[in-house]
Amino acid sequence: MTSYEIVKRNITFGSPERIALKYPIHGKGDIMRLFLQTPRDRRKPTEIPDMRKKVVPAPGEYDEWGCLWENMEGDGLGLGQPVEYPIKSWDKDYEQYSIPDPYAPGRFDGLEEALSIAKKEEKWVQLNSQYCIFERFHFLRGFENTLTDMYIEREKFEELCDRLLNYQLGIVRQASELGKGCIHSIDISDDWGTQNALIINPGLWKEIFKPRYKILVDEMHKLGIYCNFHSCGKINDIMDDFVELGVDVVNIHQPNLLGIDEISKKYAGKIAFDVAVDIQETLPTGDKALIEQEVKDLIRKWGTPNGGIIAAGYRFLNAIGVTQEAYEYSLECFIKHGNL
Repeated sequence: MTSYEIVKRNITFGSPERIALKYPIHGKGDIMRLFLQTPRDRRKPTEIPDMRKKVVPAPGEYDEWGCLWENMEGDGLGLGQPVEYPIKSWDKDYEQYSIPDPYAPGRFDGLEEALSIAKKEEKWVQLNSQYCIFERFHFLRGFENTLTDMYIEREKFEELCDRLLNYQLGIVRQASELGKGCIHSIDISDDWGTQNALIINPGLWKEIFKPRYKILVDEMHKLGIYCNFHSCGKINDIMDDFVELGVDVVNIHQPNLLGIDEISKKYAGKIAFDVAVDIQETLPTGDKALIEQEVKDLIRKWGTPNGGIIAAGYRFLNAIGVTQEAYEYSLECFIKHGNL
């Protein structure tokens, strides 16, 4: 089977010969990940667009959304975080604020070249459109403001959510039009969990965010694109909702936080998992026995004989105190135990 077939059959439970691999080392990945590029009118003269490379704001740099970023990694590889947000008030700041244009020329520069390589290598193509609605919202308003806005500025809160949803819909529609059926899935990201529970009341999540995610997921499916949803933290309270929304793949980096056995009993076979060896409890230990056992548990408990597993490599090793050796050993284990 080609890499494309391996990934598709894992997502659709179509009896692949092995689990899929999303490790960008040693040519072992079945997935080519693409990233939106800087619009041409904001691009630095030295910036050469390549959709296979993530564009990360440099420390002290404002992005097109008006957010000032810092990057503790210092090497430009880490995602960094915004330290200054543009919508400080709902009156003057919000009234004057313009959402970036999802159709700005240049976001998909380099797509043709990347798709040509993917076709030659018979890879599954995944577009990453990170920072979906909630994450982008608190980048614009600040985290504390965002949490209070849900209650005391509900009308404006939902209005901005709709504007952010429309931005994402524009990206999805361009991916379909420009990709000509060769962008197979889109990965969206909103981190919803703390170490103990959902960040907000699950009922409020269902009222505000679930209907908007439904619109986004349905649009992807209408255009023949699979939905991959990344969300860190303990998100058990909304796993049923992900299934109901029709999310095809959920990306999890902390499987022990959710409970490997609990998730297995409730969701194995109902949704596919794009899952890493736990980046908090297991991978940082470097303990090969622990890493191998967790890999075996994830394949056996979260997957099925008909598929359901994409093995994910976590890229930001310095940030979580993981050695390259431990990272590569996790890949070895997924390969060793991944035949179905």
